[in-house]
Amino acid sequence: MSRKIGRVPIAISGFEPSRLLDPYILDEPALIEPAEDFTVSINYISHQLFTKYRDHYLARQFDNDYFALLSQIGIGDVKKPIIKVHYLEHLDVVEAKQNLETIWAENVIIVEDFLKNFSKNQEYERIYLSFSAFCQGLGDRSNFLDVFSALNVVASLVGAAFPSLVPFTALGTRAIEGVNNLIKTVLLPEFQSQVKTVDFAFYPTTKDEAANKGEAPLQTGAYAFFFEEVELENLEMDIDGSIHSLNGEDVIPYIVINIKKEKDLAPGSIEAGLAAEVLETYGQLSNYPLTAKNAKGDYFRALTELGKTIRLASDVERYFDLKSKGASATIAEAERMEILAQRLQEVLGTDFVP
Repeated sequence: MSRKIGRVPIAISGFEPSRLLDPYILDEPALIEPAEDFTVSINYISHQLFTKYRDHYLARQFDNDYFALLSQIGIGDVKKPIIKVHYLEHLDVVEAKQNLETIWAENVIIVEDFLKNFSKNQEYERIYLSFSAFCQGLGDRSNFLDVFSALNVVASLVGAAFPSLVPFTALGTRAIEGVNNLIKTVLLPEFQSQVKTVDFAFYPTTKDEAANKGEAPLQTGAYAFFFEEVELENLEMDIDGSIHSLNGEDVIPYIVINIKKEKDLAPGSIEAGLAAEVLETYGQLSNYPLTAKNAKGDYFRALTELGKTIRLASDVERYFDLKSKGASATIAEAERMEILAQRLQEVLGTDFVP
């Protein structure tokens, strides 16, 4: 069957390769329940994603001498996807490698209490993932180091490399042109002929409610995102994420993402990251009052505080939403309500009455 997405169970047994499965097949034990947390991360980029498409990317033409992989993420009714940078390296380094297993910024998205983040209109209940690979001109080596260092600062502060937050780092003024080039290459139509993109959407469902035809259920697993149509039944994935053809044919360029239950970052990072996503999603970076601060450290401290405020308001709303369900709440929802009650009691003390 020709697909662009294949899936294997997240826990590959031993060191035996696993055959790729159709991602539309419902796997009940792997389902992510409405009130559960999950993390999406990249764990493998095939070297073919660069070597096969280097001419398409115009690699080393017009100073396009850096290979980049960016994602765009949308949750619920988000109209403007969030942009993140996951891989950025000089072509000299990329060409010398056999694979790209070491991902610099692996976190794609962390979601706490999935349906809390959705619109109440079920039409928009989905998580949308899009990955774009291309070669980019970033100027000389020092300019690249400025861009990379600034993105690394953002990743360390908010848990992911948001390019639109680079202006608020100490290296922002030197790195901003390079970061703008990355964003423009992904977003502007005139550059689309130089970019390879693959996208997919997952929809929440339960074991009692099968996903709609053509909609992949949100469930754990290692997912291979291929940049061309491929016959899944001829492929298998090793435990490291590498994919092999059973008939010896070349494998179509791909990346592998993992979807796991629970969160992989500390709560502090999630709070700041949540604030960053809110700002970027709604396009407020240029107008938000916090941007007027001159001290970059003040901006990120304020961003963290904003994240905590958003978290608190969201937790209170979700707690009472779940409490109103009473005996009809699922096990996952009841567990979520206990977690929220404990967190709110710690933050609000006697002001919070369960």
